[in-house]
Formats: sequence, structure tokens, C-alpha cells
Amino acid sequence: MTESSQLKPPWATPAPPQLPPRFPYERKPFLTPAEIAYYKVLRMIFADRYLIFAQVRVIDLCEVLDRPFNQAAVNRIDRRHVDFVLCHPRTFKPMAAIELDDSAHDRPHRRQKDAFLDEVFRSIGMKLVRQRVRLTYSVDEVTQKVEAALAAAG
Repeated sequence: MTESSQLKPPWATPAPPQLPPRFPYERKPFLTPAEIAYYKVLRMIFADRYLIFAQVRVIDLCEVLDRPFNQAAVNRIDRRHVDFVLCHPRTFKPMAAIELDDSAHDRPHRRQKDAFLDEVFRSIGMKLVRQRVRLTYSVDEVTQKVEAALAAAG
């Protein structure tokens, strides 16, 4: 007999099995309420002409030239994303990107990051539409801003 079994009477309830520690992940909504509102407007206006993707990584939209020698350039865009991308339905070519800017974009550090992102999109020849975050969006305003970007994409 082991020492531990000698300490417990035979009629004692066995200890419950040890559960593994909780995995530290929890499901969250994919889009914020403001992003959902904007997505619905985009679908209403553009779903018949373009594919609309949400939360797209910037690194998936551009090629970093001489990547082994430009790892710093990779790192600067690696964790960045844009809120929406409209793509050509047959070729999946990205035609325009959209970023919803909330009040955090007013901070000086964030303005520098935004200017960098604007320059990345300028260098790849793709328009980045910036829209101020709202709970509702004007169909006319969204149409005007995004159509201008699409016209520039050719």
C-alpha cells in the first residue's frame, strides 16, 4: 500500500481529475459596429461589381522588393492591415483599399504611421481611401470617395 492511500479512508470520494489550464483565447467579433455599418454600405453600392474583403494585411497587397535585403521594410508592414479592399471579381486584383480612421488617428504618433501607410499605397499605385469612423455612413459620400479611388485604379 502506498503512503497516500493509507491517509485516505476507503470510502472517501476520489479527487476530481485535474483539468488542463484554460487556453487563453476567446472568440471576438470580426468587425466593430462601425466597420459593419460601412461594410453594409459598401455591399449595397459595390457588391455587384467588386469583391469586398475585410481586415486585409498590407503585406498581402504588395511585394517587398529584394526581400532578403529589405527585412526592415517587411517588418514595417508585417502587422498592418486595412479595413476593406475592393477587388476585381475575375482577377482578384486589388483595386482600392479603405481605412476607417477613429480618434486614435488624431495622435501624432498615429499620424506618422498613417502617413507611412499612405506612402506605401502610393508607391504600389493603389488608392487608400480614408473615411472617418461613424455609426452610420452616407451612401453618396461613400460612393463619391470610393468611385474616385476606383477611377484612379484604371
